[in-house]
Amino acid sequence: MIIEAILTAILALLEFVFSPIALPDLPAEIQAIIDEFVGIMLGSVDVLGIFLNWDVVCFLVPVVIAIANADKIWDLIIFILKKIPVLGIE
Repeated sequence: MIIEAILTAILALLEFVFSPIALPDLPAEIQAIIDEFVGIMLGSVDVLGIFLNWDVVCFLVPVVIAIANADKIWDLIIFILKKIPVLGIE
């Protein structure tokens, strides 16, 4: 009963925090500028698509990020392994 009340209160709090905020619309001129900018950027991506295979790019971007952060990933793995006392890693 008490746990149910606590979980209901937490759920109500989360629904309040993550509820959408009613923001006013942008002026038409600013929206037109943003739309034009997005169109230019997407056109540039299409031009790059002539020279690059997007399937390869979508595969290699996470690999490059993982390689660039390999030291941090290694430190995290060692940190977790040090927390297991049976292994005896210090």
